[in-house]
Amino acid sequence: MTDSPAAPAPHCDDPHDHTGHDHPPTGADLVRDLVKGLSIQALLIPALGILLLVAIQPFAPVSPAPLLLGFALGALQLISLVATSLFVARTRKQLAINPGLLAVRSVVDELLRVATVLLAILLWPGDIRTELGIWIGAGCALVWLVLATAQTITTRQRIARPGDWSKAAISTLLAQRVGARSTVVMRLLDVLGTVLFQVGATVLVILSPVLVIGTAVLSIGTGLSTLVLQRRAPAERSRTPWAYAPLALGVLTVALAALGMGAF
Repeated sequence: MTDSPAAPAPHCDDPHDHTGHDHPPTGADLVRDLVKGLSIQALLIPALGILLLVAIQPFAPVSPAPLLLGFALGALQLISLVATSLFVARTRKQLAINPGLLAVRSVVDELLRVATVLLAILLWPGDIRTELGIWIGAGCALVWLVLATAQTITTRQRIARPGDWSKAAISTLLAQRVGARSTVVMRLLDVLGTVLFQVGATVLVILSPVLVIGTAVLSIGTGLSTLVLQRRAPAERSRTPWAYAPLALGVLTVALAALGMGAF
């Protein structure tokens, strides 16, 4: 009785045959994906600004000057952010994750919003308040969109350029198994949440300055969600509900503003 031929082995012994195996991306793969994703992001963020301008056209006031006043509000908020960052850098870096300092900055930002809308009411008493609020909020949001675009371009350039910062960033992402797609998508959602919040909060405040208390609470909530995410490992951030809090609060703010516009 002759022996039957042996069955072929289920796996080839060739070490170069990777069929059926999943391999994590290499550093070069992650750099390529990040550069591509950030390049797309650098185009999508300005596109949000264009869509915002198109969306607010039906609510245009008599003069486009309120948009410029919104630019001023956004610039003042950025100055507040820079001043806070410099204060933290010159004192204790632990203050960067201090909820108290975050609350103070949020309150300052909302007080600046109240001052801006009161000035708008004095300058254009004949315009409808909701229209003024929408355009001031849009101008403020555009400032933050410009900042987000500049940050995206700078990050893409630093990732693409070999250096210590790029190596450290890629090593961290590889160690935490964070993909380029999730990084880009979460950033876009944060930017969209900021746009919605700035427009909605300005409408709420111009309808009634007392509502600044509510907008300050929502602003603090957005900041606290960011602090919570910073305490988590990068790989866990996109899987926690806190990652979507800025967008959810932005949507909530716009929804409340829409209800307020209907009531008035």
